[in-house]
Amino acid sequence: MSVRHAIFALIICSIWGVNFTVMKIGLMQIDPYLFGFLRFSIVFLLLLPWLKIVPGMMIKLFLLGNLIGGFQFALVFLAMDMTNHVSAMSVVVQLNIPITLIMAHFFLFERMSYWRTSGVLISFLGVLIITLEPEILEEGIVILIVVGATTMYSIGVIMMRKMASINVFQTQAWVAFFSVPIFFIMTLIFESGQIEQVLNIDLIGILMVLYTSILASIVGYGGINYLLKLYPVTLISPFMVSVPIFATIGSVAFLNEILSFKFILGALVTLVGLGIIHYRDWQLKRHLKVISNEGA
Repeated sequence: MSVRHAIFALIICSIWGVNFTVMKIGLMQIDPYLFGFLRFSIVFLLLLPWLKIVPGMMIKLFLLGNLIGGFQFALVFLAMDMTNHVSAMSVVVQLNIPITLIMAHFFLFERMSYWRTSGVLISFLGVLIITLEPEILEEGIVILIVVGATTMYSIGVIMMRKMASINVFQTQAWVAFFSVPIFFIMTLIFESGQIEQVLNIDLIGILMVLYTSILASIVGYGGINYLLKLYPVTLISPFMVSVPIFATIGSVAFLNEILSFKFILGALVTLVGLGIIHYRDWQLKRHLKVISNEGA
């Protein structure tokens, strides 16, 4: 992976990490399904020019839109509304990494090397050091909800890898298209006072919705879709272990969670794990380049 793509992947992780705090703040003013409806409505309007029929792929786009769009985020927003431990939930979300890697092994035939496996394990050790506390187990139902959302996302990642021919923004446009009616129906059934909530939202609430719509959805998911078209899942997924670090920074800065020595140690261990994964990848590419030059 090139350095600029590695930096881009970390930027996406930082956007997604901070997004946990953003969602929590936004959900203080807006009900979860209404929040999702506003988010995907904005994404849909911004990406409307890319909403074009893809012959032979519409069923897959429908399934993808429901997996990584409506139903996944319905669970995510519900969990974030219920939880009192934002950083803890950001760790549970990292279960998508082993789930995705296992699926990639069986369905995409992408093998995990010993180096990459050791890097992932070290990174997970860092994540555990940061937030493996009894308070995580106290939110059992929330954990189950997040695990359900995470599994949906992992399946969606495998599907995106097999749909590499579709334009990134086109994929995002269809995900938003299929997500909007899901959230509209859910907010009508399970929530009330939607008009009052929208009319009473303040500037902070508006900025939170815009952040999740533009940065987390279009830049974040659009960016990760772009990287998945270029690199194997087994190389992209390990980056996600850095999300809890950024999530914890956001929750410390804006939700008054406490930054401890354990967090600093865990963050360093996580980054070492990522470094092992991508240093080895850089070494292999350099070796192949040397062989290629010698052959020329």
